[in-house]
Amino acid sequence: MKKTFLLLMTVSALFASCRGPQGPAGRDGRDGVDGLVNVKIVDLSVSGNQWQYSSIDNNNYFMGTFDMPEITKDIYDNGLVQVYREYDTGTANAVQLLLPNTRHKEYSYTDDEGNTQWGFYSETTDYEYGVGKLNVFFTASDFDYEINTSFVPEDMRFRVVIMW
Repeated sequence: MKKTFLLLMTVSALFASCRGPQGPAGRDGRDGVDGLVNVKIVDLSVSGNQWQYSSIDNNNYFMGTFDMPEITKDIYDNGLVQVYREYDTGTANAVQLLLPNTRHKEYSYTDDEGNTQWGFYSETTDYEYGVGKLNVFFTASDFDYEINTSFVPEDMRFRVVIMW
């Protein structure tokens, strides 16, 4: 038993004192303001008449366009822009969801024989940005707006979070 104990102690001491050569230095970090991130929040909304419809190359969607001077070349190159869509605005149930976001929906309708039928589709909201601009997109999977040409998306509120 003493031999086993001495052997374990010797092996433990060897492992505890093992050291290899020092590795290479890590990358230099970027200088910040006391390690803090700058944040700018901009609230935007798109109402029915502001949606622009596009069907280029059968890629059917609606787009809301915004001038965003807050998105500078430096932020485009080195920062982060995130967009959230707000649902149930102004109610106790209001929530914000990070884009892109897809919601699956159902609807009922009456067929030619007077029976209630159910239909299903998805709504996707996403965005893109560039220096000085931001576009939000709305696409419904059933493309019903190809048939119902009077369709426009509902009014939507967005929160843009810019970090640098």
